[in-house]
Amino acid sequence: MNAEHDLSILANFLRRMVPDVEGHDMGDPPAELIPRLDAFAAGKADAKERSALALLLKEHPEYLRYLGRAIRSRAA
Repeated sequence: MNAEHDLSILANFLRRMVPDVEGHDMGDPPAELIPRLDAFAAGKADAKERSALALLLKEHPEYLRYLGRAIRSRAA
């Protein structure tokens, strides 16, 4: 599987399960990363950026909580 496919699976999971997903909050990601995650949550990240973010999220799963909140806020 490629990173973009992994990220797609994660995004679909978060859209369905965000209200039920809980975890230890490690705080928000670094300020320079927030615009990139917000762009992804809004569907504005290109394929290269989605792939880069997928790799970053594998290395820093604590950022998933922020991404989940960003996706959920756009769905409301």
